[in-house]
Amino acid sequence: MKIKISKSEKGLALVAVVIFSCIFVILGFSMLNLAKTEIVMSQKELNSAQAFYAAEAGIAQLTTKLYNHDFTDIADTALGEASYQVDLDFNASPPFAVSTGTVGLEVKKIKTELSFLAPPYENAIYAGNISGNKWDFSLRGKGNPKVSGMSGREVGGKDIVNGNIFANGDTTLYEESSVNPSPLANFKGDINSTGKAELLDKATVSGTVTENASAINQPNLVNMNYAVNNTHNVGKIFADAGVSSGYLPAGDELYDVMVKNPSNRSGECTSTSGDDYFLEPSSVSNFGAQFKDAKTPLSLGDNRVYYVDGDLWVHSTSTYGFLVDGQVTIVVTGDIHISDNIKYADSDSVLGLVALGEYDGSGQLISGGNIFFGDPRFGTMSTASALMFAADSFLYNTDAISRSSAEPTSGVSIYGNLNALNQVSIQRDWFTKGGKAMPAFFDPTVGTDGAWVDPETGVALTANEISSLRHYQMAITYDDRIRALETQPPGLPIAEGGIIFGGLKAWQELPGQ
Repeated sequence: MKIKISKSEKGLALVAVVIFSCIFVILGFSMLNLAKTEIVMSQKELNSAQAFYAAEAGIAQLTTKLYNHDFTDIADTALGEASYQVDLDFNASPPFAVSTGTVGLEVKKIKTELSFLAPPYENAIYAGNISGNKWDFSLRGKGNPKVSGMSGREVGGKDIVNGNIFANGDTTLYEESSVNPSPLANFKGDINSTGKAELLDKATVSGTVTENASAINQPNLVNMNYAVNNTHNVGKIFADAGVSSGYLPAGDELYDVMVKNPSNRSGECTSTSGDDYFLEPSSVSNFGAQFKDAKTPLSLGDNRVYYVDGDLWVHSTSTYGFLVDGQVTIVVTGDIHISDNIKYADSDSVLGLVALGEYDGSGQLISGGNIFFGDPRFGTMSTASALMFAADSFLYNTDAISRSSAEPTSGVSIYGNLNALNQVSIQRDWFTKGGKAMPAFFDPTVGTDGAWVDPETGVALTANEISSLRHYQMAITYDDRIRALETQPPGLPIAEGGIIFGGLKAWQELPGQ
């Protein structure tokens, strides 16, 4: 049976086909427009992401430049389809950089704050003399050290500083003393004094000698807020473990590092007002060691900042010294006492020591902040490898308990630096008075050419006393590794105006346009 379709029905079908075709065409165009919009949006998001990555690449490139001591802006630099440029502002407080990444019309900006190690770290010796007292830093000595007769003391030798010196006061070099470049020649062996700077006798300086130099910016140690900015709050760790005296429980990561208020060191512990912490592993390797050796391994860990609320002692009754492994900074609210030797176990190890001290509400130092090295009662220290910073002073061969000095048995060798916001007080000249060893001081203001005097009385030495004079060598070699990220210990004091880049402090994304 055939079904007949009328002309009117054919017309309706055609109209329906046309309508549906139009609908599909409209939907098709809509889908195409939507797809095109999605493609545009996807491309915009892709460009935006690439612009952000380009800005990050600019920060990475800036970091490399700053660690290489290149402090210039980075001009527009192509990176595939993207580009970046970095603008620096060292006049801001704190200084910062803005890295701009661009892809097409998309722009991303990252702002990051820059930190620089405190300018004192640019010197092998820095003495800020915050006391304001008239002060003369001097080097002297001749030839090499020699063992003196039956005493067994290693006497004599010229003072040597390999690195720069800054003294807020006068600087005088006598005899055959010398100031030379640091090992990698990053610092040329300059002397900068806010007062006079004199070279006498056969003394030599490889760099420049500057008198009436400008003062160096000192860090605000209070603002470092070490009580919060640390990886290991040592006092809290001991308190949480319920240990007021002795070692932490076996298995604790500081068990083989420190001991608190040990009972066999009562003399040292009772001499201080707070707690005392001793660097001391539970076992000692000292077999066959001599007094200049450091054979006891001491693993301090890597990328750690130890905060010690009290005094820190490098003073063991069982070893001549420690072979330090790790990259660590130890910050102490009291004093630091270095009575035994410190040496690095390998070329990657580095130790920062900061004698922070304690402060009043106005930020003034009220106690602590000294570094004693060379304990004349029990210490055997003749060499130390560390980047050292004292909020007050360095005191050489001074008894931390009686605060009296005693004649050393040898000179002292430092690999690192001696940075003091006050003075580097290093009495290395001694004479005999009434059968007793006494420190001597050369005062250039006495008489026409200066004179040796007894610092206790201020009286010039007699001819017989001068004939008994003996000098102990000081050799300091600046550790250039502080200038490189991979060998720079964490947590060292920072300040504005330095030339040693200390890393990025914080960053934030800014509106692109």
